[in-house]
Amino acid sequence: MKEHPSQKKYKRQSENHISLALKNLNRVLLRAIMLIALLFISISHHNLIAGEGDEVPPLDHRCIWVTRDVLKSKRTIDDMVNFAIEKNINHLFVQVRGRGDSFYESEFIPRSQILSEGEFDPLAYLLDTAKGKGIKIHAWVNVYVLWSSKSLPNHERHILHMRQEWLDTTQEWPVDVEKQLNMVTVNNNGSEGLFLSPNHPDVNGYLIKVFRELITNYDIDGLHLDYIRYQDAEYGRNPYAIARFKNESGNDPGPWFLEMERSTIASPRLIGNMKRWNNFKRKAVTSLVKDTRALVNEVRPDCIISAAVKPNLYVARERYFQEWNVWLAAGYMDWIVPMNYSPKMREFARNIDVINDNFPKKYRDKIIMGIALYNQEPSEAAEKIKFSRLRQFPGISVFSYNLMIKDPRYSSALDQENY
Repeated sequence: MKEHPSQKKYKRQSENHISLALKNLNRVLLRAIMLIALLFISISHHNLIAGEGDEVPPLDHRCIWVTRDVLKSKRTIDDMVNFAIEKNINHLFVQVRGRGDSFYESEFIPRSQILSEGEFDPLAYLLDTAKGKGIKIHAWVNVYVLWSSKSLPNHERHILHMRQEWLDTTQEWPVDVEKQLNMVTVNNNGSEGLFLSPNHPDVNGYLIKVFRELITNYDIDGLHLDYIRYQDAEYGRNPYAIARFKNESGNDPGPWFLEMERSTIASPRLIGNMKRWNNFKRKAVTSLVKDTRALVNEVRPDCIISAAVKPNLYVARERYFQEWNVWLAAGYMDWIVPMNYSPKMREFARNIDVINDNFPKKYRDKIIMGIALYNQEPSEAAEKIKFSRLRQFPGISVFSYNLMIKDPRYSSALDQENY
């Protein structure tokens, strides 16, 4: 992969910035990593808004995300498919695993508690309804995020009840589940809820079992992975994961964590040690992606593997340990879908600059640009669709269908003239 001109500068500066940031509060860490990311961004947008005379190439992949509440009834599924036909959508990312549950029949995963009891299988019905209509169905699964509601899952088979030793943590152990979920409810600390620990020795094997059942039993066109990352930079300290690191490396990272908290300046030795720990965390997520590729090749080779990722490549890698550049270059992913949700055109374009600076065209052709609706006007979203086309991405994905049916103004962003 072509190296960015400032890559050497980044390597010299990023280790110091990141190691120092990790010992401070989340707020400080976020600022530090964002500053690192900005080192790579050279702003040279002469034309941030697409002009009327610009030739805009067509999109091969016209996608929308559909959240799980649409799967509650046959009527809402019918409406979704009809909407896709009307708006010329040819790919639907439909959420079938939200918080450790299922919107399909499973031998070991509990049925979502928002579904009524009965024989209705939402995914099977969707696949049957969309068949022969030019629409590909991607099963959207939330990977490591497990639960975010204040109330605990109703079903006793939910993995949160069965395997609390698999939960990720920053330091606290055992995890105070009630406290963590209350923090999500208050929502002033940025907590997203409870996550599985990516570097726990048993978690990825369990997730591969989840994926195997899904792609074996359902004739899906794609498997779409979301939340395939750590909750934030300071996570990953599940004690079983730490024990695994000790066993594999012969080193105890505990003193490194303590030194980070007490030091005002990160020594070269500490920087090197924390780099080894961070590589261990990053490798755990990439291992799941690699194993998913092998699974799909074995069971359903025509299935498209995609992932929704943090849009800035450097922030994704250093803060969330989501090295999606590696996933793409190694062939583990067919598509990458950066969630480029900023309402500001300049920031939206900056994230695209980072992609263009780091990927040759053969990889950019596998990137579907993700665009949000919830935080901007329909006309602004339409401009970002057009801008993505001008930058020659092969497709876009819009978040989300659910908002478009609540506010029909937003469906204008998908009108034919925008394609």
